[in-house]
Amino acid sequence: MIQKLACVVVLSLLSGCATGPGNVPQSIETSGPPAFMTASVTPPAERKLVAIAGFENRSTYSADKLWDTSGQLVTNHLMDMMYFRVTEWEKMKRLFDWRDFSTMNIIDSPEKRNKMRKILLCELFLTGAVTYFDVNEQSKVSAFSKSKTIETTIRVDLSLQDAVTGEYLSAGKGAWTERQSFSKGKLGTWDSGVADKALDYALRKALLQLTERYDSLTPK
Repeated sequence: MIQKLACVVVLSLLSGCATGPGNVPQSIETSGPPAFMTASVTPPAERKLVAIAGFENRSTYSADKLWDTSGQLVTNHLMDMMYFRVTEWEKMKRLFDWRDFSTMNIIDSPEKRNKMRKILLCELFLTGAVTYFDVNEQSKVSAFSKSKTIETTIRVDLSLQDAVTGEYLSAGKGAWTERQSFSKGKLGTWDSGVADKALDYALRKALLQLTERYDSLTPK
């Protein structure tokens, strides 16, 4: 039997509501970090400054904080990979309207794009979108046992542009599925931390692809 988890569950959890003690899942198995989470690209001698100019939610799930969470995670990965210099995400939110970040209006408006470039002195703009967000539940019941698997799948797209000309220089796509497996009759609930993990992995995968493509096209 396959069931879709309610959208309101995803909404409330991604908006910052903690999972209560009574909802802690039992007999749960989740996958470990994939190898690409520690992979990187050798940084150039002169690292360019990149600013995250927007992150849009194009998935069917309407989560208010998804753009903000994605922006912070991408910032963390950029800092960890050290291929680019990156403008602090919290600073970006203080300087510019959050509504522009959640709809990518900055990139669509030459005036706003030039304003951001002049204030931050950045050379590149990075934008992204969550294009797919799905939570799927599968249950199996027999005379002797019960089991349940919850799959959380997230897909993201990233783009890199020249801050002056607006030319697209590179792009990357990443998707990841995290599975929660419950057995022995202890059928726990969906955990919001699993969605955070799937988003984090998908973003790292997309950013690694974007960086590798950009590096291959950059004159050495």
